[in-house]
Amino acid sequence: MYQHLIGRPFKYGTTDCYDLLRCFYRDVFEIELPNFARPNDFWNQGIDLYNRLYHKAGFRPIDVHPSEYQFGDVFLMAVRSPVSNHVGVLVENGELLHHLWGQRSSLTPYRGIWRNTTTGVFRHKDVKLPEAVQTQNIMDFLPANIRRKIDAALENPEGIEREIRL
Repeated sequence: MYQHLIGRPFKYGTTDCYDLLRCFYRDVFEIELPNFARPNDFWNQGIDLYNRLYHKAGFRPIDVHPSEYQFGDVFLMAVRSPVSNHVGVLVENGELLHHLWGQRSSLTPYRGIWRNTTTGVFRHKDVKLPEAVQTQNIMDFLPANIRRKIDAALENPEGIEREIRL
């Protein structure tokens, strides 16, 4: 599916982190992402290129708990930079497929420096995951009266304590 993208040599503007993302989306989801021009050293010139262009490529920011990240979610990172200058895509087992400057493209656990430098998480508007991969909110499976009780308890945390003590 995407294993052929691991181990590619780095060449800025040709086989870099954004090109890896483009190839992944083309090969896995059959989505063609635009090939935006990436000026050399844009991040040191104060150009927040990724944050300026993500919406034009069909991505939308998501604000979910990390347990709700999905295969294909995109992570922008600011690696030794004041602005986002690196991109990776989440694959299975919490791993990040990415292509760091001067290295070969690789899979790395999404933690440590990658998590600490993440500036945004994005999902493409056209990505539809197979039913087995998609997550659902457990609240959707509860009866309406139970959902109402939970919602009410969340709105009034003191009431939760009172209920627990009884």
